[in-house]
Amino acid sequence: MIRELELPKNELLDTLENPGRVSGFISPAEDYKQRRLHIAQKIVKDPTNTFYFESDDDQMRYFGIMKGSIIIVDRTINVISGMLVVCCVDEEWLTRKLVIRGENTYLCINDSLEACINITGKVVSIFGAVTWTCLPHSLNHVRTGRL
Repeated sequence: MIRELELPKNELLDTLENPGRVSGFISPAEDYKQRRLHIAQKIVKDPTNTFYFESDDDQMRYFGIMKGSIIIVDRTINVISGMLVVCCVDEEWLTRKLVIRGENTYLCINDSLEACINITGKVVSIFGAVTWTCLPHSLNHVRTGRL
């Protein structure tokens, strides 16, 4: 199911107060015009602290992140256990699920602790929390093998 979104006017992109009445006459096509959808207005809460990455492998496929997926990361979110994060471990950038169990901290590629890296006591830089992922439709069919 889809629903129409009411998006606020973007002063940079929509410079005219009423583009349909520039000449003083209402266009007959006014009833059929579509509002412009700015996807960033829907998925980005803080543009200054939002970053985009492209996944270069399928290690996070359990969470729907395949090679070629765009990962949207917000640096302002307070990261807690259970969130997907982008982090740097031993100079390697990773997208993983952060799991904290008691005194131990793990980075996981699925919900099983067998597929986790124990990072307790290691120096790990968490860049931010994953808020959205976008997978190109054509890649979804290629990965799943479904038509």
